[in-house]
Amino acid sequence: MIGVDNLVDLLVHCIDHPEASGKTFLASDGKDLSTPELIKFIASSMGKKANLFPFPISILKFLGSVFGRSEEINRLVGSLRIDNNYTKEILNWTPPVSVEEGIRRMVQEK
Repeated sequence: MIGVDNLVDLLVHCIDHPEASGKTFLASDGKDLSTPELIKFIASSMGKKANLFPFPISILKFLGSVFGRSEEINRLVGSLRIDNNYTKEILNWTPPVSVEEGIRRMVQEK
């Protein structure tokens, strides 16, 4: 996940940086979030409480297989982590906006 402010900043870095030419970079805000954490950040930014309850992943995966939705369930509960250390190292780049601030901006600038 990467916020629009951080993506724009990274693209500007790529345009201006001499080492960026011809390379592929992975982009993220630098903080891995679980789905519940993301929901909590969004709710908090909206001034609301996230009403989440624990549900066994094994049952969710079973139900996904029964209803032919295994791919969707795996995307929901699986890891979406990327390693952007190469990007940060080559471009000497750090995301200027935190995940929390990016979500707050997204929610408040509807």
